[in-house]
Amino acid sequence: MSDEKVYSVHLSNFGFGLLVWLLILAQQIRHEFGLKDPHKCLTLLQNGTWSPLAPDGSRKWEPKGCRMVEHAADSLCECLDHQKLVFIGDSTIRQLFWTAAKKVARGRSETSMKRILQSNNKHHNLFFRTDCAQLDFIWDPWLNSSTSYDILKNFNALPPTLSEQSTEMNEQSPMLIVLGAPGFWAARYGGDDYLNIFKRAIAGISPYLSPDLDKNISTAMTTTRNSGGVTSKIFLTPVGIPNYEDLAPNRSKSITPDRVEEMNYHLSRVFTRNSTFIPWVYNEIPMDPKKDIDRDGLHVSDSVAALKLEIIFNALCNSAANARSRSFRGTCCVAAPKNDIFVAACLLLGLVVGFTTGARRALEVSGNSEGINCALAIGNILIILIWCWCADGISFLGKVERHYQQGTFVTTCVIWLVASVLSLSRSPQQKGGPSPSKRDPPGYRGPGYLSRNQSNEIKGLMQGIILLYHYHYASQVLWVYKIIRLFIAGYFYISGYAHTQYLLTTDDFSLQRVIEILFRINLLSVLLSYMMGTTYTSYYFAPVATFWYLVLYAMLFFFKSRNRDMRWLLFKVLLTTRLTNWFILTPGILETAAKIIHFFFFISIDVQEMRFRLGLDRYITFVGIIVAALVHHASVRRSRPVLELGFGKAVFSLEFTRWLTTICVGSIVTFFYVTQTYLQEKRAYNQLHPLISWIPILGFILLRNSHRMFRDWYLTLPNILGTFSLETYVLQYHIWLGGDATAKLVVGYWEGR
Repeated sequence: MSDEKVYSVHLSNFGFGLLVWLLILAQQIRHEFGLKDPHKCLTLLQNGTWSPLAPDGSRKWEPKGCRMVEHAADSLCECLDHQKLVFIGDSTIRQLFWTAAKKVARGRSETSMKRILQSNNKHHNLFFRTDCAQLDFIWDPWLNSSTSYDILKNFNALPPTLSEQSTEMNEQSPMLIVLGAPGFWAARYGGDDYLNIFKRAIAGISPYLSPDLDKNISTAMTTTRNSGGVTSKIFLTPVGIPNYEDLAPNRSKSITPDRVEEMNYHLSRVFTRNSTFIPWVYNEIPMDPKKDIDRDGLHVSDSVAALKLEIIFNALCNSAANARSRSFRGTCCVAAPKNDIFVAACLLLGLVVGFTTGARRALEVSGNSEGINCALAIGNILIILIWCWCADGISFLGKVERHYQQGTFVTTCVIWLVASVLSLSRSPQQKGGPSPSKRDPPGYRGPGYLSRNQSNEIKGLMQGIILLYHYHYASQVLWVYKIIRLFIAGYFYISGYAHTQYLLTTDDFSLQRVIEILFRINLLSVLLSYMMGTTYTSYYFAPVATFWYLVLYAMLFFFKSRNRDMRWLLFKVLLTTRLTNWFILTPGILETAAKIIHFFFFISIDVQEMRFRLGLDRYITFVGIIVAALVHHASVRRSRPVLELGFGKAVFSLEFTRWLTTICVGSIVTFFYVTQTYLQEKRAYNQLHPLISWIPILGFILLRNSHRMFRDWYLTLPNILGTFSLETYVLQYHIWLGGDATAKLVVGYWEGR
């Protein structure tokens, strides 16, 4: 067996062993932590923190270990589906009722809300119906009324499709019940017997909040995870912690820290901390007394009330929303989705491992490696797909929000650049040859303009920073966004240049070559769209690169005999530019193409996203084509009037080289000064980007090739990354990051330690 064959077998065995080890580690994490909180409801209801301030000054509440989302009114109405929500308690619970009513009303029932608000009697029941839900508020500050008990008796934890009760009873059973612990009224009006009053109220409702309810909810979540069914829930809010300094004198004498703490302690003894129906996190939210608490010291601000309600809605609706769409971002209170493709991939991987193990000895005897090499390639792809699903598709690994911290982002980028520079190497043709001061060996022409090592180096440098850009959530910072957009355009420039050079040099327009290129570009993106349930355009780099390759190929293929005539080639470039602009920007064309692709391949395309991505870089590929044609024609003629091609000696005079360097440096500096100073809106920059992105890209590449010494050396580390930059870009969505590259993956092993 040759060294290459042995290497391939060992690499595949290493990948399979690594996958097994990661799965064992994930199972250990799940065993230690997941059994306590399999759906990450406890972490939603018990732990959290405010995010760091965003550049715009905003902040978000983030549970520890899972992602909470803000349900829009439409998605919330889809979850509620015309069912009943009941709020029972005092004025603090009534505040949650009004917050819910405003959210689901969607601005269509303001008159009805105002009429109810104008009622003089505050201590009465309220009923409010919208076009998507029925909301009831039961005034019961002691939590002991017959109305409350009747509602609790009729409550069903299972959704209507799983309940064994009659349809009539299901219609009466609320989807959500929010109970307010009667702490404030017991402390205010209960006198010295406040604790006994509180205990009796809790004892009266405890049969409806038994641990069996938590078990039923878990069972229902698991059963309905793929059907979109919503599991009904009861929540008992703890006794709130008021701002004691702002309490009125008649309240501050009875509502004291000791009494509040004692009542909450009783709650924690009756109901364990593992109960998923007490949102203890309500008392853990850090609040500014001046902004987040009302002047009476008891009620919170509208924004905090909305946050408390959003926590409840995340516990209620996330699992069903996740079942409807795998692109749903929330991971709190979400049951693990079922994926038949994942099961099939695991079974197929087992067959591949069995085949390669059994065929290895036969390979050593016969020397026929095609079958086993194909099996090894399939095995490696399956390993990647399985790990992507384990890392991002299910709850083995946690997902947390990203936050931009400029110092950390810049530091990691500098470290990457320094490590890249330290990996400086001489081009392979020069290794072992004469020193640069001596004459080159006969026939040596140097690495040439934008050689393979150099293009891989540039792609690797850009890809390393792009990975850090996404990991550190630097996309929300405009000055970084502008630079990254240039990196993306630079990739398409290099791609257009390389494909054009190949086609002009080899005249290889064969179908086999096209299939190989398209297979390489799209393999991971297409397979992941099936495995992860995402759209093809989620990994937008692949479809955009595919589009521009097909455009480039078609342009050079038609009248290919005319490609040697620069005038004809420039005419074809201008004509193709006009046609692609029409194809991209005209409504209806991309939509039709997306429908055709979905019909034949069953993959979804976000047309608006595709149009935006294609429009951003709709000219830079043609710049790469033109430069490649100029270089090729200069090389063919053996006259070097356009660019120094690395044929051994300098072709530009020292004076011309200085002028070229000055122009390139000046263009790059002017570009960044103008774009970073005057274009302070992303939309304005995006409109100009297609027209001006070629300026710094050409300037940098001309500088990179302006001297023989620059072309003879390259950076090894970025060069290695650049050889599989497309794969790393796609895989970052599920391995480097999570939630389709919108969150960071965390192991969670040290969570809570």
